Amino acid sequence: MMNLIPVFILAITTILMMLWAYSSLSKFMDLPRFRRGLRNQAFPKWVGALLFWTLPLTELLLILLLWLPDTRLSGMYLSAILLLIFTIYIGGAVYGFYDRYPCPCGGIFRGMRWNTHLKVNFILTGIAIAGLLLMEFGTN
Repeated sequence: MMNLIPVFILAITTILMMLWAYSSLSKFMDLPRFRRGLRNQAFPKWVGALLFWTLPLTELLLILLLWLPDTRLSGMYLSAILLLIFTIYIGGAVYGFYDRYPCPCGGIFRGMRWNTHLKVNFILTGIAIAGLLLMEFGTN
């Protein structure tokens, strides 16, 4: 019987690379909007200033890490961690932990309601964790 684990890993890797490409490009295509969104976050202004370049550049780095077979596992770990952080942050908005609900997201994510955004992030986080687990334990 054919081992489907490499096929699943490739599919997950492709999904994550497309996500990070879409996310970073939407930020780069409208940097002023992204900057304004970061300035209006619930965290301190210096965090937004730090994230302005590090977030989209990290997303581009993730594409490279996921693309190269020797760094793919690191890319899966970093993807899972970043998506988990995003999901927790969005969960804070859904459950009213912040005094305002800004989203510097771009593209299709910009128009999502917070509940929908949380569901999408749960799914994407689950996909990244599944890829990580398959790479770590599924290819003995």
